[in-house]
Amino acid sequence: MKISLKIVIASPRYVIAQGVSSIFKEISNEIIFVSSNQDSLERLLIKANPALVIIDDFDLVFKPEKTIAFLSFLKPAKTVILSDKIQRDKVELLERVGVCQFFSSFITQLQIHDLLDAVSFGKRFYDERIKTVLNYNAAEEFKNTCSQLNISEREVEIIKLIAEGFINKEIADKLFLSTHTVNTHRKNIMSKLGVNNATGIVIFAVRERLISPNDFLFSSKH
Repeated sequence: MKISLKIVIASPRYVIAQGVSSIFKEISNEIIFVSSNQDSLERLLIKANPALVIIDDFDLVFKPEKTIAFLSFLKPAKTVILSDKIQRDKVELLERVGVCQFFSSFITQLQIHDLLDAVSFGKRFYDERIKTVLNYNAAEEFKNTCSQLNISEREVEIIKLIAEGFINKEIADKLFLSTHTVNTHRKNIMSKLGVNNATGIVIFAVRERLISPNDFLFSSKH
């Protein structure tokens, strides 16, 4: 049985929006699309006054955090996030402002019913793809990477210092090593990473979150 529940679907992807619409038509008799940009979504929220907003996080066309803040000035509406690329920190941020349901375009037919129930009763919901993101342990993954590449703890220290812009002599002084030893470590690191210069080491350090891109870009060492 359908209920009187006005739903806005904000997605820049027509096919995805149609698919989501067909899912939620099981519980609602009024579905509204918006697909252009954040401004058009906010205008529609004022006009339509929906009970539920489903935001497709694809390519950041729509901004969930801004939408939730905007909704706080209107009649409260539930917000559900559709994303295939969302990261754990963003999920945690959105949960702090009241978002309870997250799903991806890989959601299964069985899980769709769980999602609909979660929306109806205000329960938390994550499909399997989102659960994988939430269970991702960056520290454990980095440990596994180091194990696979046979990178030692000392070499991790040196990789981080190289990425921060320190030269061999400075690294030697910081770690109480000889310059020759640091240079040997440096050569071994490049061999293990399959790179032939410091840029490759920096890329590895950023990718493995030993250093953030901002730390590298704005370091006085560069």
